[in-house]
Order: sequence, then C-alpha cells, then structure tokens
Amino acid sequence: MADRVTLAASERALVAMLAAALDPVPVYWGWAPFETANAPASLPLVVVQRLSYTTVDYEDMCAGPYRGDMIVAINAWALGYEAARALAADARDAMGAGAGDWRLHQEVDTFEPTFHAWCVGGQWLVAGVVPDA
Repeated sequence: MADRVTLAASERALVAMLAAALDPVPVYWGWAPFETANAPASLPLVVVQRLSYTTVDYEDMCAGPYRGDMIVAINAWALGYEAARALAADARDAMGAGAGDWRLHQEVDTFEPTFHAWCVGGQWLVAGVVPDA
C-alpha cells in the first residue's frame, strides 16, 4: 500500500472545492467562526476539521515526506434539522464529485443546545497522503 499513489484533494483544496460547490454558504477550514465570536456564528455554514492523521502504516526511515491516513470532519450547521441534512447531502455530493480518493466513513447528526442548531457531521477518510501544513 505504501507504493500506491493516492489521487486525493488536500485539505485546503477540499475547503476551496466545497466553498465553490456550496456558495453562498460559507465554508471554513477549522473553527474560525466559533473561536473569536462573542455570539454564535450565522447559520448555515460548513466547517472542515482534521480529526486524525496517522503514519503508522507508512513509517520508513528512508522514505521522503510523511504519508499517512487522514480523517476529516465536514460539519454542516443549520438551524433546522432538515436544512442541516440537506446541506450535508450537498457537501456529500460535492465530495463525491471532486474529492478524489476521499471516502465517507460515517455521518453523525447532533443537536447543539447552546446554539439551538443542528450539525450533521460527515467523517471522511483518505489513505496515504501528505498532510497540509
């Protein structure tokens, strides 16, 4: 598997691709709209966050740059459940059309009582990639 060339969009490319596909809904890399705000962010919005990056299956002291398996969460936020599910479906369609080897691992629907909003989070997995800085 270490010799396999993975055709996958980088994290930055995923954010750019999703931003174009989901326009006018804002798409963020990380939790920027929540980190500095005194009030909840305007919804709907999508947040892309790296959950894990593991190199254990690719460790080779003679190899070039690090390679590993990565999981990112693509969280679709909206005030209503149906709206969050629809936004998550649009993100899933965009990923299927333009994200290369990224594959949906699982989805989780949660209600955030503090914001009174729904989040449908998809976890996406790709194997053998170099991480974004």
